[in-house]
Amino acid sequence: MGEFVLEASGLRRRYDNVGVLDASIRVASCESVAVLGRSGSGKSTLVAMLAGLCRPQSGTVMLHMDQPCELWSLTTAERCRLRRGPIGFVSQFTSLLPAFTTLENLMLPAQLAGARGLSDLEALALERLKAVGLEHRRDTLASQLSGGEQRRAIVVRGLMGRPQLLLADEPTSNLDDASQEDVFRCLQEQCTSAGTALVMVTHNQALAERCDRMLILDQGVLREPGRTFVSSPARAATQGDPSHEDVADPQRRRLLLGGVTVAMALTGAAGLATRSIQHRKEVARQAGNQIQRLAFSGLSAELTSMERMGSIGYRGTIAVENLDVLQSLYLLPLDVQIYVQQGNRWNPFAATWSDASLGVVPLRRPETLQFELRELPERFTELVPGYMHVRVDVTYAIADGPDPEHNPVERRDSFFVYLLPIYLDAEKLAQNNFPGDPPLFIPMPPH
Repeated sequence: MGEFVLEASGLRRRYDNVGVLDASIRVASCESVAVLGRSGSGKSTLVAMLAGLCRPQSGTVMLHMDQPCELWSLTTAERCRLRRGPIGFVSQFTSLLPAFTTLENLMLPAQLAGARGLSDLEALALERLKAVGLEHRRDTLASQLSGGEQRRAIVVRGLMGRPQLLLADEPTSNLDDASQEDVFRCLQEQCTSAGTALVMVTHNQALAERCDRMLILDQGVLREPGRTFVSSPARAATQGDPSHEDVADPQRRRLLLGGVTVAMALTGAAGLATRSIQHRKEVARQAGNQIQRLAFSGLSAELTSMERMGSIGYRGTIAVENLDVLQSLYLLPLDVQIYVQQGNRWNPFAATWSDASLGVVPLRRPETLQFELRELPERFTELVPGYMHVRVDVTYAIADGPDPEHNPVERRDSFFVYLLPIYLDAEKLAQNNFPGDPPLFIPMPPH
């Protein structure tokens, strides 16, 4: 086992009663570590903190790579550059661009980062595809790949930058058993052959046990298997306590028993009432925790498309889905706000929900929400030549019924895209070397 590439200590990120309360982890070079936990335990929050996507409320993340650094002391741009090279990231959601081929999806992140030598880049991408049995799908659109093929493509895309550490967030979720095995074997083999350390979060114990080490995230605390956390033992009873005096005398015994009986009678009703109140409070607390868990872990939301509405603006579509089929979930869109990067600032621009997206939405099946934006700036910062850098912030209330007994939970999501402006600059767009027409939008991970 080599030197450590990652040392995180005391990480905490809490959302009401859910999240990560105390997580410390060290990962050695070339080591594979699985973080096991049930749905809603905070696994995705943990890996997002390690990837520089979600700032911890406390704790540190030390990286020992080309230049040792504390991750959260870096600027946003510096953390982005880390994810293009030393740190690879595999999302649990399908993050391939559907209108691009498999090969183009693998090459695109490096191209956006300014990589030159396209022939060498293409050769590396083809080598990666061949290693996972996808060379025959190089020219297939990502939207036409099977679920297992998409996950394998996402895995090798995460390794295109030859990272020293790969962070994988539920890489086998929502796949059948055979596809889970294929994706996990691909992940393990590719990391081993590249000498890349792996941190994989999962709820699949059988896969977790096949990594070099396994940690468990339970009730917000990251621990080793078999280790439990218990409260300090109760103090021993004080010797010589008067309650331990001899009570053998029959008369005294009768007096004591009578006193106990009266005390029990007097306290019984009060005790029952207290327990009833406590029970109702506990039921309400558990129900509230369940709604919070569903809001932050049971709901999938993804910006799936942007359409141009002539010359007046854009219409965006967000796909939402209840991932817990056994639990009812209702959603009410509250607010949508657009931000465009101008210089070093995110400046706000108005957006509205479409009429069809107003009102309570029962999530019995995958649904879509649509918003419209008609006011965008003429000048903007171009991280990708010819494109606006846009952030979409959406807020919704989530409950377990249309008329909830318990308070709904409010959740906010941010989606980042590069978006073509209404009036194009063909000369700037040509610098991107797109294989065909430039896409209207390019979705990006949170950053």
